[in-house]
Amino acid sequence: MKTIFIIHAGADEHRVPRLLEQHGAKGFTQIGRGTGAGATGRLEGTRAWPGHATLWLTITPSEDAAVLVQALRELKAHLDPGEHLHASVMDTETFI
Repeated sequence: MKTIFIIHAGADEHRVPRLLEQHGAKGFTQIGRGTGAGATGRLEGTRAWPGHATLWLTITPSEDAAVLVQALRELKAHLDPGEHLHASVMDTETFI
C-alpha cells in the first residue's frame, strides 16, 4: 500500500479529485484552506500573502500508485502560471 499526499494551489480545486477518480482511487480525504511556505513562496490567505492550498490524502495499492503519480506529473506539467502541485508517496504498512 502507498499513501499519496498531494498539495495543490490553483483556481480549480476540482482538478485533483477528478484526476483521483479517473485513475481509480477508491477514496481520498480533502483538507481545504491550507497555508504555509515553501520553494514556491508563501500562502497565508492574507493580503500580504494571498491564496491557499488544498491538500489530499489517498491510500492505494502499490501497483496503482505509479500510474497515479504519472498522472499527477502530467497535470503538474500543464498547470497555469502561478498554480502549484506537489505530491509525496509514502509506504503504508497498515491501513485499518
